[in-house]
Amino acid sequence: MKKIILMLVLTSIFVNCTNEPVSTNVQTEAKQSNSSTLTSKGTYSNCDPVSINIMAGQFTNSGTILVENDATNLYVTYKALDNWYFSEVHLYVGTFANVPSQNGNPIPGQFPYKKTFNPLVQTYTFTIPISSIILDANKCFYIAAHSSMKNIVNGTVIRTETGWAGDIKFPGKNWATYFSYCLRTCTAPPPVVTTTCDTAYMYGNYTFNSLGISEKWGWATFYDNTQNGTYTYNLYAGAGQNDISKGYLAGIVNVTIQGTNVSVEINATNPGTVFTETHVYLSDSPPTTAAPGQFGNQHTLNNTTLDNYSLTYSGDGTFWLIVHAGVCTTK
Repeated sequence: MKKIILMLVLTSIFVNCTNEPVSTNVQTEAKQSNSSTLTSKGTYSNCDPVSINIMAGQFTNSGTILVENDATNLYVTYKALDNWYFSEVHLYVGTFANVPSQNGNPIPGQFPYKKTFNPLVQTYTFTIPISSIILDANKCFYIAAHSSMKNIVNGTVIRTETGWAGDIKFPGKNWATYFSYCLRTCTAPPPVVTTTCDTAYMYGNYTFNSLGISEKWGWATFYDNTQNGTYTYNLYAGAGQNDISKGYLAGIVNVTIQGTNVSVEINATNPGTVFTETHVYLSDSPPTTAAPGQFGNQHTLNNTTLDNYSLTYSGDGTFWLIVHAGVCTTK
């Protein structure tokens, strides 16, 4: 009977339920407004952070230390794996000679950066001004990252361990470790540049479909007893099914009529848009084809933003006009 009671007591000591509150919220010492802007990676710099495993009880991977810097600050983030939580974290950065220690064994309680958590957390970031860190000639220094951790599953504390990160062992008799880090100057990756090429047409009062010359999209303009003057039209690209909402405004076309002369100025006004070719149909007769190569007037261009045609017709103010352009837009 005594043996049974003893075994129950020992089991109760080994596995016990915890009432400690637990939080998975990210915490940080510095206000975001005082740190550099977060990138899409969720980090503070334009470099991927250096990642060092946290070993709990020397042999169990229980999380990572993420280290990065910008021009002003060093950021050291403690990040626990699932079911692991921090109750305390202690951090030292600087020269090895200044690590609080005794007989080669570090003393985490004397580290300059520390935090106790109630409720427990899984992530915490120290923000340290670089100006406060003693650097060597190569702008390198040492980091000792200690933590008190709990492994909690379904509300039960399975293990309570000490965690250290790094590949360099302290010279004392315990298993504490540390690692080195050198400041990095990181630049943002170049923006992704994409170029798309499309067909563009001057918006007109007749579609190719309505004229029965093509099932493809595009417009022709019919001028009926038009007076001399300059008329401005939109040039749309990629407007499939003659739906301008499916395309974009690539530029404008200025049509100037003066007697028998018709001047066509095609201008790429959309930023990043250039012309690779243009075609113009001008005739007293309605068009019988929607093939730009058969319009009778064409220019092959080398990525220009402006093109001009000087054409003639009967001069009676009545004629048909189609303006086509091959456009490429870079974003």
